[in-house]
Amino acid sequence: MKNRSLVLSLAVASCLATAGAAKAAENPAAEWTCSKCPFATNYEATADIGGAYVDESSAKFGDYTGLDDEGGYVLADAEGRYASESGYTLNYELTDLGLESRAIRLEGGRQGAYDFGLFYDRVPHYIWDTTQTPFRNVGSQQLNLPSNWVFGGSTSGMTSLDADLHDVDVGFNRDRYGAVGRYFWGENLVFAVDFRRDERSGIRSQFGAIGGTSTQLLKPIDDATDRWSATVRYRTDRWFAEFGYFGSFYDTKAPWLRWENPFATAIPGTEDGRMALSPDNDYNEFALTAGMHGLPGNTTLSFTAATGKGTQDASFLPYTINPDIGTQALPMANLHGDVAVTRADFTITSRPLAKLRMRGSVTYDERENDSKQAAFDSMVYTDSFPMTGDPVNPVYGYERFRVLGSADYAIFDQLSAGLGGEYRELKRTGTEQEVSQENLLDGWGRIEYRPSGYLGIVARGGALERDPDRYDVTVADELGQNPLLRKYNMAYLYRSYGELVANLALGSLPLTLSANGYYADDSYTKSEIGLRSGINYRYGLDLSWAINEKVSAYLSGGQDSIQSRQLGSSSFSTSDWRGRIEDTFDTYGMGVNAQLGEKTTLELDYTYAKGDSQTTILGVDAGAFPAVTSKLNSLRADVEYALNERLGLAFTWWWEKFDSKDWALTGVDTLPNVLSLGADPYDYDVNYLALSLRYSFAPKAEEGKE
Repeated sequence: MKNRSLVLSLAVASCLATAGAAKAAENPAAEWTCSKCPFATNYEATADIGGAYVDESSAKFGDYTGLDDEGGYVLADAEGRYASESGYTLNYELTDLGLESRAIRLEGGRQGAYDFGLFYDRVPHYIWDTTQTPFRNVGSQQLNLPSNWVFGGSTSGMTSLDADLHDVDVGFNRDRYGAVGRYFWGENLVFAVDFRRDERSGIRSQFGAIGGTSTQLLKPIDDATDRWSATVRYRTDRWFAEFGYFGSFYDTKAPWLRWENPFATAIPGTEDGRMALSPDNDYNEFALTAGMHGLPGNTTLSFTAATGKGTQDASFLPYTINPDIGTQALPMANLHGDVAVTRADFTITSRPLAKLRMRGSVTYDERENDSKQAAFDSMVYTDSFPMTGDPVNPVYGYERFRVLGSADYAIFDQLSAGLGGEYRELKRTGTEQEVSQENLLDGWGRIEYRPSGYLGIVARGGALERDPDRYDVTVADELGQNPLLRKYNMAYLYRSYGELVANLALGSLPLTLSANGYYADDSYTKSEIGLRSGINYRYGLDLSWAINEKVSAYLSGGQDSIQSRQLGSSSFSTSDWRGRIEDTFDTYGMGVNAQLGEKTTLELDYTYAKGDSQTTILGVDAGAFPAVTSKLNSLRADVEYALNERLGLAFTWWWEKFDSKDWALTGVDTLPNVLSLGADPYDYDVNYLALSLRYSFAPKAEEGKE
């Protein structure tokens, strides 16, 4: 995934050229003579150049960092700033030019007149590097099997599988290009524009079914999303108003995927399969925002209203590519997707008394789905056989209304109390659903106690109730669901919760200590089948200690736990089994920052994280699933040594070890009707070593100035 010789050339050239360009901008006639020549007092910059080594390949370690392959890497960074006495500024930042996770940013302007920014960054998302596939043409829309492929009714019958497998890395890169700018027309009027383009390229996994068999495929990712925004804002000392436009445009060069069926089949015409992928779509929105402050009672008002429309008119694929199945013509060529969005909110904050603070807001949000509907009378199941009926494609929309209010009162200088509440109403529109309307009430209380400048305690607790108007079991029946089942996001819910935060500062040490805890208990008491209860708790502790002027340290730790209980039925009737899921996550960290002598600094950080997920089923012949676990140890040491006033040496050692177990990937019996990519759970032990030189182009102080 790298062309390191090219990257090295560009990195070195960029660092040197950028430094020279900024100097030339100050005086176009100036010539670069030597690296130690004095710079103008209004320009400063630093440049880093070096190398790094990774001793083990790992997609997980390289995810988002670009350090996925064993071997050497180029390190190249630079940053600088230029500012003139007349108000012109120019700043640049070049980061990780030798890696796949690189970034470039250029900003400038003239104070009070205009400013601009140009930027680019790449983020690599590496998913798997332990996968294999027999398909050729990976990355294209047509996946083909080898010419000598042996078809089998199950994976055991594919006798050429082992010989035909080849390694393939799964992942993609996201490149973002952007430009922003503002123009100040006098003191009151500001124009702003923002453009961002995200391009993605690579592959991801996707299961495709034909008949009763399934194959884990590699679908291509080759798309771009353009986002535009433009605003004009007028402001005075007491009020402001802003009108804006936002647009998002998604375009893909891979709207479908076709593949050869690796399974032998007795169904005529199922030698190939095809599926649709994400379609092109657009969204346009206009918004108006206004606000006023300094009103009686120290009151501030703000209002926002927006209207937008999303469209999607990508052509439908045929019912099937199976030539042996006769179908009617599609009732329409595309969805004619049309979704209108309306939003409005009003917020007021006030402080009518010195000890009383109040806040309230009202929000309305609507999504109206006007997409075209039709009866599809020739549906085909996975290109294998026709389905009965003529289902109509559903359209879903909603109306949401929300009222929020809170008040805080300072009873004493050290003690304050507050109350708050929220009401939400949701109406589901369009195609009928099990619950068409629901209401939610949430109320809470808060106490804050600060007996001194060294101690502060905040406690908050409340209760929430979500009450659906009714659960329409006729809709559930039409969808083939158990009428006793309640979907957790539509079911009745009662939640009680509490939170405590404490901060302690011991100035004589000096040491600061903060602790926090949260507990929530969810009850779905009206669900006969489905999620019945859930408990979530978390706590954390953070300690910071400034040992002396040159040494500081920190220590942190915490746990987050989610436990849920559910009831199910294996006979499509009343409950006959119980499920229990317990997820626990522990995280600990510690570190030291020290100045070792006049020229050496040290930063040392260690992180330990552990995750554990347990799933147990009682009442049927299932028992406990194997545990899903993960464990991370990460230690990083950064040392910097100043060789002289301008030149410094930096060394980094980063060790990271990650172990995981996932029964969904390994540890279960082979499924004969599923051909997968064979991914392994993440497991790596990586050392990263880096050494670089940093040169500072800092200006020399002029005589008589500090």
